[in-house]
Amino acid sequence: MQKWERCLWIVNEFNEYGNFSLKELNARFKQYSLNYDGEEISERTFNRDREFIASSFQIDIEYDARIRKYVLQNKEVIEENPIYRYLLSSFHINNLSTMAIKHKDKIMLQNPPTGVELLHTVLNAIDQGRTLCFDYVSYYTKDRTFHFELIPAFVRLFEQRWYLIGEFTDRSQTRVLALERMQHLTLGEKELQPSSNLTPQAFYEGCYGIIRDDKQPQTIWLKVYNKQVDYIRSLPLHDSQKEIETGKDYAIFQYYFRPSYDFIQQIL
Repeated sequence: MQKWERCLWIVNEFNEYGNFSLKELNARFKQYSLNYDGEEISERTFNRDREFIASSFQIDIEYDARIRKYVLQNKEVIEENPIYRYLLSSFHINNLSTMAIKHKDKIMLQNPPTGVELLHTVLNAIDQGRTLCFDYVSYYTKDRTFHFELIPAFVRLFEQRWYLIGEFTDRSQTRVLALERMQHLTLGEKELQPSSNLTPQAFYEGCYGIIRDDKQPQTIWLKVYNKQVDYIRSLPLHDSQKEIETGKDYAIFQYYFRPSYDFIQQIL
């Protein structure tokens, strides 16, 4: 079993089921469906896994001598960080792979995110501080092929599509480009880092969706009726969502962002 898979399993066990001694954790590990050989986690391996989890995920699992068990110290990191939630969600799906194949005629899925096959190359370029070179065909100008060399800053998943946000090598412009429309993607020879202010939080502050325009953020209210209220409560449309009024058969939700085309499409 690969180390990252075992570490995700460990994080998931502590996150979902509470505190464990190493003996208790191993009892559960032996029952884990993908632990085909029935292996155990030695104390030395577990300590190394805890160090890997702390350095990679910023999640701490510490020994509590009072209860003689290991405790997940900062569970809120998982709850607040979408990357960890996405990884744990993928981990759950991976655990279901055997059953999913067995019962494939009983499962309906959406199409997987497009462009995912290029994601490893993009992240590799970010990791090495290298540019990316590729041809690009836009849906708006299908008769033209553009060649880009960009400094990759970060990627974003939105509406089943992966996007690259990067800037030209002369820093003159930032572009948002869909991975699914890229061709002949390769790592460039130039070693360049993106501008320090080109971060997901700064670039998409006050935005909804993948579009970032020059509009100013506005306060937006949505009045939602009957059973639709619970849908909006359970899966907020935006991080700024607040429920400011609740009636017998309605609720009013407040938002603050730029009212983009993506938002209008979502409401429709």
